[in-house]
Amino acid sequence: MKALALQLREKGHRVTRRPNRSTQAVLLNGFNYASGKPLRVRQVAQLRQTGRMSLMGEIVPVSLQLRRARTGPALIHRVDGVPELVRGHKGRADEVQTTVNGLTDYTVFQTEYCRDSFAQHCGITPTISSTINNAVDPAIFFPNSRSSSSSQVLRLVAVSWSPNRRKGFDTLAQVSRLPDVELTFVGNWCPNVDPSNVKLAGIQDSQGVSEIMRVSHAMVHAAWNEPCSNAIVEAMACGLPVLYRDSGGNRELAGEYGVALTEDLSQDIENLREQYEALREKVLHDRSRFLITRAANEYLSTLKEAIAAHQRELS
Repeated sequence: MKALALQLREKGHRVTRRPNRSTQAVLLNGFNYASGKPLRVRQVAQLRQTGRMSLMGEIVPVSLQLRRARTGPALIHRVDGVPELVRGHKGRADEVQTTVNGLTDYTVFQTEYCRDSFAQHCGITPTISSTINNAVDPAIFFPNSRSSSSSQVLRLVAVSWSPNRRKGFDTLAQVSRLPDVELTFVGNWCPNVDPSNVKLAGIQDSQGVSEIMRVSHAMVHAAWNEPCSNAIVEAMACGLPVLYRDSGGNRELAGEYGVALTEDLSQDIENLREQYEALREKVLHDRSRFLITRAANEYLSTLKEAIAAHQRELS
């Protein structure tokens, strides 16, 4: 989101963190307004109707706020994945995200899997929407000059900020025990899984993640039901093919640039070795697909479309 805001500013648009009277559109992100802080549905309703967010908005019920004449900006909702599918259990995030979406004018899905899962599990089928894959800052995530994996040892990297077991930690541990494989993990390792031979790099900032990716040959991403993995996009922007679990949006992102995991991990690694040069060449050739410059243009088109539709509604 920071990279997107920077791109929009560079294109001459004014981007602020709080709406004001001149705000034409507000981009709401999933079910959070800050890290670990869920969106307040009543304040979103107040923003929709008046263009303001105040403590009073937290007090007045949504039904009463919606009775007011609408003077607020267009609301665009960039939905995350269905939390229940990602986490394995239902929680407050599921209710907040679904309710907020009903107050917005335009929905951005991160992948087609994301669109389909919201329709199936939440009944979210917005009238106006688009699909925009996640993207990264090319100044941080870029490839090195290595052109082949001539080393006998295949260096793999895996990334997850969540220690949820559904991120595929058991599979990562199994991969680390294969011969001639070196696996480095960045993030929070699941405390209920023995890391085996995995090298734990701990929490890293974006620069640290990118540096580890650039000394790796490929990424392994074994998570279930992720809508649009930022880690996969970061890895491909660094020129890495991906060994991925065929679940959620993973194939949609990495299918052309990697090998799907099966029950035979040894064969999966062998397939990756055999296809490595072609996969790396393709991911480098298509690198612009993973960069924020592409996403910013798509978001700008979306914002303009949402504003135009909103103005037609008010007129």
